[in-house]
Amino acid sequence: MSSPSLLGAEYNQDKTTFRVASAHAKAIDLCLFSADEKQEKRISLSQEGDIWQIELKGIKPGQKYGFRAYGDYNPEAGLFFNHNKLAMDPYALKVSSSLKHWRNEALSIENDIDSAPFMPKAIVTDRQAIFSGLKHLQSRPRHSIGENIIYETHIKNFSRLNYNIPFADRGTLRALSNNWSIEYLKNLGINNIELMPINPTCPGKQIPEIAGRGDSWGYNPYCYFAVDPRYGDLGDLVQVIDKLHQNSIKVTIDAVFNHTGEHDARGPWNQALSFKLLDSPSYYRPAGDHKADYMNSTGCGNNFNLDSKLGQKILHDYICYMHSLGVDGIRWDLAGDNALDNYGHFQDKGAFIQELAFAVNELKMEMYVEPWSALGGNYTGRFSALVPSVKEWSDKRREFTADFFSSRENVAGEFGNQVSGSAIIDPQKRETAMVGTAFTHDGFSLVGAFKCPKDTRANGEDGRDGSADNYAKSYNDDELYRRASSAAALNILSKGIPLLRNGDELSYASPNNNPYCIDDETVWLNWNNLEAKQKDLFKTICRLNALRREHPIFTDLSLYTGEKNPHNGVKDITWLRPDASEMTSAEWQQPFHKTGAYMLNGAATPNRKADDDFLILASGDNYYTIDYKLPPAPAGKNWQLILDTAKNDDKPAKEYTAGEVYSLKPYSFVIFTCKRDKSKSKQLSRRQVAINSGNSGR
Repeated sequence: MSSPSLLGAEYNQDKTTFRVASAHAKAIDLCLFSADEKQEKRISLSQEGDIWQIELKGIKPGQKYGFRAYGDYNPEAGLFFNHNKLAMDPYALKVSSSLKHWRNEALSIENDIDSAPFMPKAIVTDRQAIFSGLKHLQSRPRHSIGENIIYETHIKNFSRLNYNIPFADRGTLRALSNNWSIEYLKNLGINNIELMPINPTCPGKQIPEIAGRGDSWGYNPYCYFAVDPRYGDLGDLVQVIDKLHQNSIKVTIDAVFNHTGEHDARGPWNQALSFKLLDSPSYYRPAGDHKADYMNSTGCGNNFNLDSKLGQKILHDYICYMHSLGVDGIRWDLAGDNALDNYGHFQDKGAFIQELAFAVNELKMEMYVEPWSALGGNYTGRFSALVPSVKEWSDKRREFTADFFSSRENVAGEFGNQVSGSAIIDPQKRETAMVGTAFTHDGFSLVGAFKCPKDTRANGEDGRDGSADNYAKSYNDDELYRRASSAAALNILSKGIPLLRNGDELSYASPNNNPYCIDDETVWLNWNNLEAKQKDLFKTICRLNALRREHPIFTDLSLYTGEKNPHNGVKDITWLRPDASEMTSAEWQQPFHKTGAYMLNGAATPNRKADDDFLILASGDNYYTIDYKLPPAPAGKNWQLILDTAKNDDKPAKEYTAGEVYSLKPYSFVIFTCKRDKSKSKQLSRRQVAINSGNSGR
């Protein structure tokens, strides 16, 4: 297994070649450190274009190093060179420690204090050795992107309190390759695990100086190719990927390229760790025509410049390297910021869009984007329109799910959008491009949304941070867990790719809906002493994931049209009133319409094989039970009840005939199915559909 040619330190047969990029430096020194970091040896690098390099014999894996770049300190020209500051190698594959004390005067760009004693060091790594003996790294799981059930997890929070994992491995990557963890994910029904940022990170200016607070989430990176030491190292990462691939589980990595941990260009928060010291104009966007300041649409002090020669190179190299490690997909944090130019305008043909297209078309990787900017706008639908196959996180799914099951008004139209996947459309493929992100790390959890009034005071920001949305009421356990189960069902079975936040299945709940700087037992998952209702929620989510996984009618991403299927004259989806007749256009606009019902026809289509028919009833009403008359099933047989979150039991499915009345309880989700004989049903070709509809396609 070979890795792509990168910058950084490349070890090969008792010699190491060091390479670092800078288009504006006048000289660069390689700094070699002793094991205890008390001794430093500086060696000048030679220049070839933008690349500075040297080959040294006898330098072996484990050698600690960094760089010092010489050049002008001229903020008005956007230059911030200061050789008194040690620069981390942006391409380091391993770092010596986590950076804990960001507000350190020695890290400031504006003084002559040597920062080396306070900076983590890069470590020479044998790239070939970490791949030895791994058989499944590139044996990628074969299920389609539509079949994904994504599990978003923070590495430490997942296992820190899990007594099924060896103590030394808890809170690390190694815990994810433990057999217990693998079986847990499989039993839960997960086939794609999304890891929150794994790169070395640092506390930033947005984190208040309070004891015990730090960058827990990891959204302040300062090098992109290493693993933060608190989680392990690159060897641990590839072992995890290899083990997950053995068990048909994909791996997605959360990447932060909108800003780095260095933050502002000038002022009181101008610490310099890597990119700013090596080549600020190449790595950071100026604020329009003002080179002395960084553009800041992220709210974190800088925008990474992905359109410069070196900026696009590191982005391209990162994607290629993740692919070489076996990573199946990348989730791009605040991708809207990645696509902006120096003036805050979205670039349809910018470097970020080009690299997304390269990743999905050439490498066949899965690309997921958060399609908005922190301060610069929402670009939902734009990424998938520009690059087919890119999937977008849905802020509408997040807002709607809690709205619906909290008895909010004016939800009928959005109910249709979310169920059918029409909120975000890939116009070239005519399929939904939505990732169902009803509950994620940066908001309330599944249970917390209905249980916990917002309280983020522990962050030290006096409650200014975190979403202001609040759905919590004094619900009893039955009410609380019914809402949570119903919300999970809506997200998992609606069109799109469902994403589960780690801990939702364990009923994790906290009033802090933005615990980005918290690293203690309030965010670590508790696996012990689950109460009966919590266990019931876990079982329900397992059943829902299994149902989705087993039925292509849910994993098919093609849009519901509501039009008649040319093969059998039945609509793919029929929206129903309580009397079993079809909804009228006027009813979609009624503000007090708080329930929804629809029937899915399982007949074969050009996009999938025949499946069972389904009838789904959903109530967001707080008070009233609504009687629904059951329509005839397209397959002509009786309906079988398989789930009612108001009952939440595992009893054998009960049959219902067309015309029977079913009582839909408040804030519940009900699923019926009608088994279809699929042995003789074949997937229709598009030509067959055209012929059946009386159109030969000529």
